[in-house]
Amino acid sequence: MSYENSLIIKIAWKYYIEGMTQNEIAESLNLSRMKVIKYLDIAKANNIIQFKINLEKLVNIDLQNQIKQQYQLQDIYIVPASNENPLNSLTKAAAHYIEDRITSDTMINVGYGQAVSGTLGHLNISTKYKVTFVSLSGGVKFYIPTAIDSSSDYYTNPNYNHYIMPAPLLTSTEHLANQLINEKPIKKIFEMIPYSTITIIGIGAVNERATLVKEGYLSTHEMEIYKSLGAAGDLLSQFYDKNGHVLDLPLHKQLVSTDIHLLKSLNHVVAVAGGVEKREAIIGALKGGYIDVLITDEVVAKSLIE
Repeated sequence: MSYENSLIIKIAWKYYIEGMTQNEIAESLNLSRMKVIKYLDIAKANNIIQFKINLEKLVNIDLQNQIKQQYQLQDIYIVPASNENPLNSLTKAAAHYIEDRITSDTMINVGYGQAVSGTLGHLNISTKYKVTFVSLSGGVKFYIPTAIDSSSDYYTNPNYNHYIMPAPLLTSTEHLANQLINEKPIKKIFEMIPYSTITIIGIGAVNERATLVKEGYLSTHEMEIYKSLGAAGDLLSQFYDKNGHVLDLPLHKQLVSTDIHLLKSLNHVVAVAGGVEKREAIIGALKGGYIDVLITDEVVAKSLIE
């Protein structure tokens, strides 16, 4: 992709997706406002701008192929880095990706965390499709409503069916977790998970900004302990090392959550994660073979092959 084409796409993304003004874009990219207007016109003329950003146009093909080959991914989508709200850019891109793959009677597994809830909040699915959402863990019911955009139709769309586990994410004992997992309403949801069309998950970093810390499940002290034991990241609240090997932690036995190893057998597992602080977590998830498609930002993508 040429520099000019890359610049055109970045300007289109910042204007139509991030909502930046032409003046703000000009200042952030050190361009004149007239050049920004010119490139937006080119983007429209070349069909880069449709009803939404064409994700295929955002991909650096050489970089994409290197990452796919190195980590045996089915696909990767790379969005321009954003200084304003990087998570918002990623989740909008993820929502576009999911929308393009919705067909009749689609069933989507949903994980836990800000990236997943943000993606759900941006979904705009045609009313002609029936879509079923199935939670991969407990705790989702209490998390998503506060994280998604208030204008989202995730809970109000009559064509959406929701199967949310009526349980906490983390219990006080292993015995209690096993009891809840075997309760009929929860067991039925676990039995649905293998039949999904798409699975959406986030990738958690091992730091004080992790969702597990923000939501009060773990303390920063506990995170430091897991880090000292070799934890690089978490998927579905289960921690693994830099090579994707799951750590043997008592915490894992207290979770009401889908086993991380099941991800390898699910259809079309899509991970949404970005930011340099998540680099090690993303690499560990890739090496572990837990995901099929990665949606990330260009800074992280470039670092994956360094």
